[in-house]
Amino acid sequence: MRTSNRNNNSAFILTLLYPFAGLIYTLYNWRKPWAKNVFWLACVYLGAVFLFLPEGVALGEGTDSARYQLDLINFYGDNSSLSDVLAKYRLERGMMDFYQPILTYFVSRFTDNAHALFAVFALVFGFFYSRNVWYILDKLPNKKQGIFAILTILYFLICPITQINGVRMWTALHVYVYALMPYLLDRDKKKLWCLALAPLIHFSFLYVSLFGLAYIMLPERMKAGSRILQIVALSTFAATLAVNSLNVDAVGGMLMEYSPESYEDRIEMYVNQDTLDRRAEEAALANWYIAVSGILKKWTIAVLLIFLFPCMKKYFKGEYGLNRLYLFALFLGAFANIMSLIPSGGRSQLVSMMFMVPMVLLSIMKIPKSDGYYGIARFAMLFLLIPVVVDFRRLFDFFGITAVFGNFITVFFWESNIPLIEFVKQLL
Repeated sequence: MRTSNRNNNSAFILTLLYPFAGLIYTLYNWRKPWAKNVFWLACVYLGAVFLFLPEGVALGEGTDSARYQLDLINFYGDNSSLSDVLAKYRLERGMMDFYQPILTYFVSRFTDNAHALFAVFALVFGFFYSRNVWYILDKLPNKKQGIFAILTILYFLICPITQINGVRMWTALHVYVYALMPYLLDRDKKKLWCLALAPLIHFSFLYVSLFGLAYIMLPERMKAGSRILQIVALSTFAATLAVNSLNVDAVGGMLMEYSPESYEDRIEMYVNQDTLDRRAEEAALANWYIAVSGILKKWTIAVLLIFLFPCMKKYFKGEYGLNRLYLFALFLGAFANIMSLIPSGGRSQLVSMMFMVPMVLLSIMKIPKSDGYYGIARFAMLFLLIPVVVDFRRLFDFFGITAVFGNFITVFFWESNIPLIEFVKQLL
């Protein structure tokens, strides 16, 4: 116990003095009980040095993070009360999820330095992120993962700390997973109340939270291994993979009809022809490997989920947690496939991936090597190499040289707004 505490203190001190080294040390020792908390601390530092205003981006334009910085400056110079600021925010932007402006307002009472704001964003985000990842890591068996380590890395990269760039959507995602994953795998209901928090962080999670609630209300015998329901879920998931078009106006009309009145402005903003055209233009301008990466990730995980179906009866008949997760992942995946066809709906794919990837990973670790599925899964890992490399490379767009060589002291006087990828390009 004394040795464990000494290692714990050493890891924290290392991360305070040299966060990048502390992060590497923590990932290497990920099975240690202190690992997730030291990883959380490293996330706070990465938030503090996050490139909220990359070189060439105008204040308040371009990235969401640049607009958050502008909000901080405006709030800092405004002596209005929080209620007045939120009322103005709601009137001007049609917002009803006040998580980001509330945090920004409270930070603005002390400083207009955006490093502090993003450190606070990362403090909250990093807590849920570290808990979600380590919840799955702690369930992995004590054996070498080999090529399946690709899935573990992929899980880290589905919604990493860089997603504080869009802090509302992606913090809500981790809160949602934090609430549901323990229930699905262990029937732990203590965190289900967090489902109500997710829509308050980003309005769109009203729908996925209701989806999760509907699943929870299913009879336990259906969730924990009903073969008929699994067939329905699998068929629905497979059918939605084949859908390639959707009447966006009809979907928008339905959402506005059945959503709270306060949601109408936001839904209209996300579901209209202008947004659809803009998304199409952005997709056309994106690098080809980003599109290829997304396609490979979606279809590889989908194929692994579909081929897993026979194994559920063969190996996991009594594994009620995995059966609950499998059923939920299929239904949520089908929901995400449909939503991905409307503007901004593609983000729902990341929500489903947070459940589908752990399902595949935890299952593979328990399937005998002699089973045909094991061989299929090993081959499929080759297709996931590109998404892993692309997602890892995208981290370099959001941090400068300070992320590698700075610490919690240098953040106050050493700033870089040049992405690491530019330094890498110069070396190459």
